[in-house]
This record gives sequence, structure tokens and C-alpha cells, in this order.
Amino acid sequence: MLTRRQLLTRGAALSGLSSWKVLAGNDSSKKVLFASAFSLNQDQHFFSVFDQEGKIKWQQALPERAHAPIVHPNKSIIAVVARRPGFYIDLYDVDSGKRISRITPEMDHHFYGHGLFSPDGLFLITQENHYPSGQGKIFIRSVATGEIVNQFSSYGIGPHESCLLDSDTLVVANGGLQTHPDNDRRILNLETMQASLCFISLKTGNLINKLTLNEELHQLSIRHLDINKEGSVAVGFQYQGDKWDDVPLIAVADINSNQFQFLPLPQDINRRLKHYCGSVAYDASGETLAISSPRGDLVVYWQASSWKYLTHHNFQDVCGLSPSQNPNEFLITTGKGKRIFVNPITNDKLTLARMPKWKWDNHLHKLRV
Repeated sequence: MLTRRQLLTRGAALSGLSSWKVLAGNDSSKKVLFASAFSLNQDQHFFSVFDQEGKIKWQQALPERAHAPIVHPNKSIIAVVARRPGFYIDLYDVDSGKRISRITPEMDHHFYGHGLFSPDGLFLITQENHYPSGQGKIFIRSVATGEIVNQFSSYGIGPHESCLLDSDTLVVANGGLQTHPDNDRRILNLETMQASLCFISLKTGNLINKLTLNEELHQLSIRHLDINKEGSVAVGFQYQGDKWDDVPLIAVADINSNQFQFLPLPQDINRRLKHYCGSVAYDASGETLAISSPRGDLVVYWQASSWKYLTHHNFQDVCGLSPSQNPNEFLITTGKGKRIFVNPITNDKLTLARMPKWKWDNHLHKLRV
């Protein structure tokens, strides 16, 4: 629990931060930034912000490996969430790189590596595991004070990533995997696991819609998702079953769906994904969908209007994936220190300065400057 002095200090620090509009000035094209965690080895972990030319703006050491950044919608705040089982979220001033605050979970809970800010920027939304029961929880905290203002069920087990469909509707990827931080890579419910995609009201915590998988696909775990302007939710799966099984790994749905629509993919490409989808992202226009697979060394693309498979790119240990400011263009990062702009429509590729000792972590986000 924060003291009154700590609350006042924290609130003052946040109120003094610039807005994105002020930081960008008159020419926002020169102020595009990206954020990602990275590691140098098993003991050295960092969080960094860099520009579109690849120049590092700042980097800060982390106590443990991190997973995904969270971008504030209107202030120069960037946060990063610890990798599952996560026990910290750090908030930073984008301009200076100074850490503003650290949020830790409630007793008997841990973070899942992802979170997001509410559209007005007042609240931080996190997916968490209540590990004594194995039940997924959604927590809403005040950004200014860090205090919990609401919490409710995720209506599933293992809520990994979430996105906002609109200002009130939270879309949650419940991975279905019950774990405990004492041995977090051990799945406790492999034979009975059931992933779900849940649409939940932020105001009431009530369930609006819930999609699950057929029995023969119950070992598909939903981890990551993205939503375009049309409300199409794209999800990437990770399969926990036998390695020789041939299963679909990418699907779309919307708030009115009663089942997932699996996307077409050539069989040889599907097998090359090795049962593992990493990041999921639409481009700036929402018309091109990309999904990465670090195990398969692939990024795969679809056209959103028809869900036609477009093409794929080969990059070793690729996972980080973010839309750039340009339609059909993405920035990708790899565990080999590479950062590459790619366009699957024109097949253009632009490699930024390589950081050969840097192992970029799973997720990358563009700062909306």
C-alpha cells in the first residue's frame, strides 16, 4: 500500500509529463519511436526506446526479463510488463527515460506479460493469475496512484493479452493453461485445458460473448491478438498437443461470432510455424494482418478484406512485430539483434543498425507520437 506522501509524489510526477502532441511538435514524422525489451544474457535484461532510424533513445536495466510494452494514449508514458510469471510493471517518462513508478501485483497473483491503458489514460488494465485457484482476473488500477479501483473475472484460465474493441469492451485471450509460479512452465491442466476469447464490459465486468474451441482442438492456447478498425479480432494460437498433429494456428472473430474462422495457409507453411504463433498485428490501415513465429523463423501475412493468404518472410528467431506509420508496413525484431522494416505487398525490406549482442524480446510497440 502506498503512503499518502508516495501517492502525492507519484501524481505530481505524472501530471508534469508532456503530451504526445507537445513532444511531436509540428513534424510528427520525425518523432516515430518504438519500444521493446531485450536481454544480453540470462542475467542482464533491459527496456529500450529507439527511433525509426534505429538510434537508441534510452535504455534502462530491469530486475527480470520483460515481455511487452504498454503505450499511454495521451501522455509521454511507456510501461513494460514482466514476463510470466511477472511481478512488476515499470512506468517510464518517454522523453527522459526516467522510471516514474513500479506496480506490483496483489498477494497470490502475477502478471501475464501484457496490459493496456484505458482510452482516456486514467487507468491501467492488467491480466493476472490468481495462482492458488488458477482463475484468471482482470485488474483496473489508477495510473496516478497505482491503487486498484476494480477487479473481475477474465471468464477463463490464463488471460494472456487483451485489447480494447471500444471504450467499454475488453477482448481477452484466455490461454487456458493453469500454471503456478513455483514451476511456471509446467502445465497443470494439459488434459482438460480450454482456451477462450472473451468480450467483457469494462464498466460492469459482465461477459458479453465467449468463444471456445471444439474438443479436438482443446489444446490450442490463445495467447496474442489484435483488432482492426472493422472490429475483426485476429488471434494466434500455440498448440500444446502432440508435435506431429496438424492443426490450424490463426483465426479471426468478432463480437457477434459464435465460432472462430480459421485463416487459410499453405500446409507446408502451417507446419513450419511449429505450433507456435508469437506476435499478432494489423498494419496502420487495418487491411494487412501479420503473425510471427520465432520457432518457425517466419512472418506470415493475410489480406483482411478477403482473408486471403498473401506471402511470408523468413527471419531467424523473429517475434517482435509492430505496424509502422505507413500502410502495409511493419517493423520486426529478432532474437538475433535485427530490426527490419518489411512490406509484404511490395516485398521491400529495410534493415536498421543491427545490435548483434541484443536478444530482442517477444513484443514491440510503436509509440503514437
